[in-house]
Amino acid sequence: MLQNKNRVLPLYSFPRNRFRRSVQRLLAHKWFDYSILIIIFTNCITLAMERPGIAEDSWERLFLTISNYMFSLIFTVEMAIKVIAKGFMFGKHAYVNSGWNIMDGCLVLVSWIDLIFSLFTSASPEIFGILRVFRLLRTLRPLRVISRAPGLKLVVQTLLSSLRPIGNIVIICCTFFIIFGILGIQLFKGKFFYCSGLDVKHVKNRTQCEDMKADWVNQQYNFDNLGQALMALFVLASKDGWVDIMYNGIDAVDIDQQPQRDHNEFLILYFISFLLIVGFFVLNMFVGVVVENFHKCREQQAAEEMARRLEKRRKKIELAKQRALELPYYENFSKFRMKIHNMVMHRYFDLIVALIIFLNVITMALEHYMMPPTMDMIMRYFNYMFTVVFIWEAVLKIIALSFRRYMRDKWNKLDMFIVILSVISIVLEELEADSFIPVNPTIVRTMRVLRIARVLKLLKMASGIRTCLDTVLKALPQVGNLGLLFFLLFFIFAALGVELFGRLDCTEENPCEGLGRHASFKNFFIAFLTLFRVATGDNWNGIMKDTLRQDNCDTDASCQTNCCANPILAPIFFVTFVLMAQFVLVNVVVAVLMKHLEESHKMADSMKTTTSRHWKISLGWKLVKLSNEREMRRLHMPTISSDTVLNIAFD
Repeated sequence: MLQNKNRVLPLYSFPRNRFRRSVQRLLAHKWFDYSILIIIFTNCITLAMERPGIAEDSWERLFLTISNYMFSLIFTVEMAIKVIAKGFMFGKHAYVNSGWNIMDGCLVLVSWIDLIFSLFTSASPEIFGILRVFRLLRTLRPLRVISRAPGLKLVVQTLLSSLRPIGNIVIICCTFFIIFGILGIQLFKGKFFYCSGLDVKHVKNRTQCEDMKADWVNQQYNFDNLGQALMALFVLASKDGWVDIMYNGIDAVDIDQQPQRDHNEFLILYFISFLLIVGFFVLNMFVGVVVENFHKCREQQAAEEMARRLEKRRKKIELAKQRALELPYYENFSKFRMKIHNMVMHRYFDLIVALIIFLNVITMALEHYMMPPTMDMIMRYFNYMFTVVFIWEAVLKIIALSFRRYMRDKWNKLDMFIVILSVISIVLEELEADSFIPVNPTIVRTMRVLRIARVLKLLKMASGIRTCLDTVLKALPQVGNLGLLFFLLFFIFAALGVELFGRLDCTEENPCEGLGRHASFKNFFIAFLTLFRVATGDNWNGIMKDTLRQDNCDTDASCQTNCCANPILAPIFFVTFVLMAQFVLVNVVVAVLMKHLEESHKMADSMKTTTSRHWKISLGWKLVKLSNEREMRRLHMPTISSDTVLNIAFD
């Protein structure tokens, strides 16, 4: 029991004294979170530096070991600060009342257990297996960034909340997988073995294979038990390498019998049925349910954002009402400037400019390797001509609108940027031709490549393309958070991959099907690229197949028995990553873009009605100008106030 208000049990809360209030003020500062983010980012760099080939007595290993101690200590101090400021268990804002704090605390606990076990590795080699598990858990430290990035935290919470109501569809997916898995066991158990050797064409069974001193081996993807069957079916469902599995099933004869080509062609119905039912229907239904629930949860959490949008729209309407009473910006233009203004604002002006841009694109497309000098000169003159045209376009618009109003439009900013690039490119080309002023050729080639940016000028001519681009720009915050989640997923799995598969070795005697020069887990960066390849669905089953083999281990003597991949962890690693990267996150990004595109189309439809409203405003302005008594009496019309006209226009 508590003795008084200022006495509490340890780890529950701390007395309301001056020290605790100072710690609370420290925790409330924004720079505290920023500092922790910088520390997490630095820790991610040290995690990316980890690789199996670092010698134990090298300075790099010493640096990584000391940095691991330092980061563990810093995160422990952060946890202590939060416990002191908020309390541990009791209270509205207690430490354990937040799931993100529980995750941070577990990571701190794992770090200290990892450090404690690492002290006994030299004295007890048997402890290495336990230590490796905690080293794997150390790669989860980047998850701490989620709780400190509000946008990323909202996306993760939305994804987690959207996963809760999809239990029925998960049960349906598992049911179909188990049904086809059991059926596959009944059809193919023990039948995927084959004789591997130099001359095995005449081998009929296992006995003949062993008599020839050849190897009787099994396919990596088989149906010998339910676990192997489910893994093979997942590869089928991902539609990568499914053809090899299907033909292995068709060629299968019987247990201890050598496969024969197209032995039972009717078994193709099993694989085609699974692909149609599960690969095309059930899995896509699962993805659709996840995306739909993601949008529902997002709508519930975006109520405050909608309120801000409505308030912003209200302010725009008020601003439009004020501007409706103002004179048009071209009211005091001279006749010459007004003619230029009318010419620039005419619809045919943009069509002529679009035609010139199209001709410029054609001339750029005609450039090729080993052009004749005459054609090279013609292309250069064409470049000069188009640059002059674009300069005049910008000058005329600046005269018509003024430089400040011209630069308000983002498309005009793009035009100005392209004009500046074109002028700099011409100047550098001329300086390169002049032997007195040498110029780095790389800079000139770069400017020539940037000349292709003129194609972007065509984008502003089509309203549909502008709508798509506006959709992408509006969706950038949410897509950016999803992209950050993508990067976090790749980072964690890359670090895990280096720890799990960093010592796998492919040789001429034991060639690999997926791993190799361009796909491996030797270090963090190549592992990151390998995971990107897996996310695109390119031969990821071949990479997983190589990680399941036991004959491609590193032959280093210091490797001992822990250099081969774990046959249990490898499938979990790849299946989890493929499920999250290929099936969930990519489709969520597409769904977010489609949702914003739908909203943009709705906005475009509403703009059509807004056009008529602007016509009312302009008509109202003319009536206001004519609303003096003399004009109204002459036209036999009653006097109309400006407020009445604006209320009618904005009704």
